[in-house]
Order: sequence, then structure tokens, then C-alpha cells
Amino acid sequence: MNYQQHLANSAAIRSEIQRFESVHPNIYSIYELLERVEEPILQNQIREHVIAIEDAFVNSQEWTLSRSVPELKVGIVGNLASGKSALVHRYLTGTYVQEESPEGGRFKKEIVVDGQSNLLLIRDEGGPPEAQFALWVDAVIFVFSLEDEISFQTVYHYYSRMANYRNTAEVPLVLVGTQDAISSANPRVIDDTRARKLSNDLKRCTYYETCATYGLNVERVFQDVAQKIVATRKKQQLSIGPCKSLPNSPSHSSVCSAQVAAAVHISQTSNGGSLSDYSSSVPSTPSTSQKELRIDVPQTTNTPTPVRKQSKRRSNLFTSRKASEPDRDKKGLEGRADSIGSGRAIPIKQV
Repeated sequence: MNYQQHLANSAAIRSEIQRFESVHPNIYSIYELLERVEEPILQNQIREHVIAIEDAFVNSQEWTLSRSVPELKVGIVGNLASGKSALVHRYLTGTYVQEESPEGGRFKKEIVVDGQSNLLLIRDEGGPPEAQFALWVDAVIFVFSLEDEISFQTVYHYYSRMANYRNTAEVPLVLVGTQDAISSANPRVIDDTRARKLSNDLKRCTYYETCATYGLNVERVFQDVAQKIVATRKKQQLSIGPCKSLPNSPSHSSVCSAQVAAAVHISQTSNGGSLSDYSSSVPSTPSTSQKELRIDVPQTTNTPTPVRKQSKRRSNLFTSRKASEPDRDKKGLEGRADSIGSGRAIPIKQV
């Protein structure tokens, strides 16, 4: 790793630590402000929502999801007229919404590739791809509307912008032209020839035409991009060679074996035929093997209990510097061990 990359990684890590450590102090500030709410019912209702947010943060995937569960990170870019938000909404819910989300969104869904479940992370970007986005994604879906010239030209701009931050040859790409806005008042302006040329310019990526109104090709787009990610990982794994277990990492070889088993090269579509570079007329067939990921995390002692919801929760994020000497003596070696390190402790169990 060169020095510039080291500096970039260090800055990213410090930024993430700062973001992470800011969550609980802000939550506790809300608890303090809640004491000023005079209406008891309203106060309790707000408290319930804040506790739910805190629990969701504490039990996020980075702390709870097994390392054997693979994640597929898909970014979606396009301008406000592209129809990308409707595409994502149709895929997640099976319903159509016309409104585009200016701020984008973050979504999760279970997707099955070659019989194995994967956690699909969908990042609907609200603007052009930046460095953080480009370095995060495993694959990118570029979206434009077939009745909007500006959205079509925006794809060229976004692609070149992403190429400034990431070698696009190592990232699977999919191009999508949406039909949702086509009508007698808004006729199609991007024909097949221009769309295919754009897909060739984007390193010969696969091109789909979709319609979120009735689901044309929506499932196929996300299934294809997931398959491309898995195939790319297999290719990278084969180029690296077999995993070698490190002395201090007993789980290393088992994780690598799981990754190899998960990474299979997909050469066929879901209907058994070969995947062409252009697909616009085959309707999307909902896959029974795919379902929206819903995991009910059982309540444990590490999360707030109904009893604790009745009282104000106080932060123990910072270790008290005013502890009495007898208390410190009682802690002994165990207390000194807990104080090792310079990072702040993020409380899991709060009293």
C-alpha cells in the first residue's frame, strides 16, 4: 500500500470513528430534552421512538451479522428524471410510486444467487458519484429515462466522474433505460441504437429497458447485477489463489472457504437461456427465492427493556473522573484493564 492510500484510509477510519461516536451523545441529548416535554403521553411516545432508533443502531449489521453472510453492495445513479427511485421501490415492494427521491436512499434486501442467500445493500445516490461512493460499491446501475435527453447525457457525465475515483474495469456495470414516463405527451426520444451505443461506451455493459409501472425486467436487473458481483469475486479469488490460514487468525481459512463456495460464475439467466447484452421485452418474473430481508432481533440484556423505557436513560459513554478511591480499589486489576486504550466506550448495556 502506497503512502497516499495509507493517508486516505487513515482519514476515512478517523471520520467513521467520529461519526460513530457522535450517535450516542446526540441520543442522550434528546433524552435530556424530553424532560422538558410537559405532556406525559407525548413524552413517552417520543421516548419509545428514540429507544427504537438506539436499538437499531446498536444492533446494526456490523455488530450482529455473521461473517459468513456475504454482502453485495450495489450503487444506483441517475438524475431526478431517470426513474431510478421508482425502479428501486418496485423491486423492494412490488408497487409503483411516481415520485423521485431527491436525497436518494439506503435499502437492504435478501437475494439468492446460486442457492446462497446474500445481503443486498442498495444505495440510491441522490447526486453524482463521489469518491466515497465509488470506493464503496461492488457494482453500479446507471439509470436514464427513455423520454428524457438530459437524463441520457447525465449517464455519460456520471460514468466519467466515477472513472476519476475507481477503475471501472473492476466494477460490474448495468445500464437501465426506464419506460415509466413515456406517454403521448412525452414520447420516447432515446432509440435502441443510441442506448446500445451507450452500453458499449460503458465497457460493453448489459442493457435493460424496464417499466416500474408493471414490473418489466425489474427483478432481472437486480438479479443480474448480483450475479455479476459474485462472478467477479470468484474471478478475483481464483487470481489470488487458495487461502492460507494465518497463525493468529483461526477463522481465516473458514471464511475464505465460505467466500469461494459463495462465488460461482453465472453463465445463464434465471430462465435457462444465455444472458444477452440487450434485453427489453421479457417481463420480470418475481422470484420466489427472493424476499425482503426482515430479521427480528430477540430482545436481550444488551438492549433496553420495557422497564427501563419508563425512566430517563443516562449516558455512561464517558468514564467518570470523579470516582472515589474505594470504588477504584474494589475494581482492582479488572478496573485498570477496562481503562486501557484511548477510544471512548460505546455503551451497549445502559442503566
